[in-house]
Amino acid sequence: MVWLPQGGFISDATPLFQPEFLLAKDVVLVVLQHRLGVLGFLSTEDAELPGNLGLKDQAMALRWVQDNIRDLGGDPDKVTIFGQNAGGAAVHYHMLSPMSSGLFQRAIMQSGGRALCPWALREDHRQVAFGFGRMVGCPGDRADAANSTALVDCLRDVPVEQLMAVTPYITPSPYVLTPRVDGEFLPAHPATLVREGRYNRVDVLSGVTRDEGAFNARAFVEDGVMDSMIQNFSLVGPPALGFEAWDDDPEYLARLAFHRYLGPMEFDLTRIDPLVKLLGDSFYSMCHVEAVEHHARDAAFGFRAFAYELQHRGEHAFSDLFRGPSPAWNLAYVGDSDDLQYLFSFDKLNVSLTKEEDLFVSRIMVDLWTNFAATGNPTPDLSLGFKWTPTEASSLSYLGITSAPAMKLYDREQDIEFWRNLPRKMNKLLYPDRFSQDRN
Repeated sequence: MVWLPQGGFISDATPLFQPEFLLAKDVVLVVLQHRLGVLGFLSTEDAELPGNLGLKDQAMALRWVQDNIRDLGGDPDKVTIFGQNAGGAAVHYHMLSPMSSGLFQRAIMQSGGRALCPWALREDHRQVAFGFGRMVGCPGDRADAANSTALVDCLRDVPVEQLMAVTPYITPSPYVLTPRVDGEFLPAHPATLVREGRYNRVDVLSGVTRDEGAFNARAFVEDGVMDSMIQNFSLVGPPALGFEAWDDDPEYLARLAFHRYLGPMEFDLTRIDPLVKLLGDSFYSMCHVEAVEHHARDAAFGFRAFAYELQHRGEHAFSDLFRGPSPAWNLAYVGDSDDLQYLFSFDKLNVSLTKEEDLFVSRIMVDLWTNFAATGNPTPDLSLGFKWTPTEASSLSYLGITSAPAMKLYDREQDIEFWRNLPRKMNKLLYPDRFSQDRN
């Protein structure tokens, strides 16, 4: 089992994790590190700095696993890559990359991470690179291709500590240093590769938490993002809700989404539930549905897709580690990253599972994940007391993970259709027949 770090492609909290839950099972755990932020994903969109260096690092590490893991007690023919958030998106990118072909046989994408999610891919890397260059004293004009060499040469002379210190101040959003279509690691847009079936087919386990948007919603409320958005929606609204310049009329689409979930352009804490749902659907949950539905079609080739939703609300919320104790309105949510505590120990952060029900959910999840890694089936027998069946593209089903897991059917057809019909670039590539070709 090879863990790919989360952290928005700019950071890695994995050193805080402890793996004893997984290592109690008969698996060999490999934890990767790779270049992050500016060092891993800055790009001039040409041969000088093509980008995706962090993902190429991961591919090299997966090649190392193939060459060496047998000497460490592992099986190179049973490699499962898994990750959460950016780590989950990286898992999906390796499924889509010819550079990773044959390097793994199973894939687990957790809690909001997919290559189809709006935050996981950008198309303005050159603009970002030259903007970053100016911040560290490397001026240049992004319109002049000859300046790429000068920019990269200048950046090489900037101390790495200075490069990393400036990274948090890059605008317009925290997800500007992400993968891109470089023609090598990623030969085409993720939506095109998924639609055309141009990817590495493997068994897939993919899921979200029940309230993926809770972490973002807390930041919206506590950091004043919501106030700024209402006061200046045309500037703040689109990126805050996951719409970018390469989408059709991003301000209009952002307003459509806001009004559908929240009604009038105003906000108070009585409307926190629809805000959580809006942010979760836009950034995480709907792209999870798209990925699961498309990869479920690989059943025709003998590969299975298992979907889940973590519905158990434990004693701890992952957002508390970053923002302090949850406010009263946040105590009922199962938010982004809450699944991590059931697979890894966080004793280093003084966060331990102590409630019997939380420990039981952890035991269930560890069994499911390691069973899938070993056999390609999270419930190869009935020893857990339930059967997790793979989903079908024509009838999406998922396992609701609680202390009493049960299979359920997706019942959000209207929400799925709303997001699928928005003229985002992702949708236009996934479903070209839904959009008029001569639309201005």
